[in-house]
Amino acid sequence: MANELALILKSPVEELIPKMIAWNNAELLARVEATLEQYKGVTYDDSQIATAKADRAQLNAFCKALNDERIRIGKVYNAPYEKFKGEVDEVLQKVKGTVAEIDAQVKAFEERKQQEKQNEIIEYFKATVGDFSGLIPYERIHNPKWLNASTTMKSVKADIDAVFENARNALVAIEALQSEDEELVKAFYFRTLDLSAALMEDARLKAERARVAEMKARQEQAAAEAAAKAAQETPQEQAEVAAPAPKMQVVRFQVEGTVEQLKALQRFLKENKIKFSAI
Repeated sequence: MANELALILKSPVEELIPKMIAWNNAELLARVEATLEQYKGVTYDDSQIATAKADRAQLNAFCKALNDERIRIGKVYNAPYEKFKGEVDEVLQKVKGTVAEIDAQVKAFEERKQQEKQNEIIEYFKATVGDFSGLIPYERIHNPKWLNASTTMKSVKADIDAVFENARNALVAIEALQSEDEELVKAFYFRTLDLSAALMEDARLKAERARVAEMKARQEQAAAEAAAKAAQETPQEQAEVAAPAPKMQVVRFQVEGTVEQLKALQRFLKENKIKFSAI
């Protein structure tokens, strides 16, 4: 069919190559250069702005006319190819439409086969998961390449078996640690299925527990030192330490009495550490 559907030229393409377009290129270029020479170094003063606009319009008109002619000639020159291209595109669109219909059927077939393979893989997983049911969900170990047509069920089953074997070996390694955090480390492993990461988690928990124990020991030592210091103090010092400092008050008053009475009052104030001064 591929040989039947082939583009065959009635004439060799080498014979269809058009001749080069001959035109007064050199002559026109020389005339343009001569004309533009007149504008070199020209400065328009305020009274010559109208002249500048006219010169600009004349040059722009020449550029537009030359470009318009190029476009017109290009359309005529390329017309045979454009017609040929349109005819080829028409054929291509018809073929591509049929290809799209076939492609849809091929994709539907491939998706159906992938789903059938997925179901077979899940059934094998359920049959072999054993004690790891609920600990290792299928979604955690699924590998998209398992659904490729080039991947055999034998290799898929080997991959799943390896996951469970690795898990059994990991549990043995974790239990050999005899860690205080064994259950936490096992739970961490089943979240990651990474033994190295689980061992690092065990070390982290151990270091964290050591820091907590060290902090607790410092607190207990500080409490013991405080108790020992308190035991060495006199009851009066303990009372002074325990009782909050009283708020000082200032009272001004005049006292009248005998000399003996005033001396007795002075002694009382000193003994009780009450500050006083003469008014």
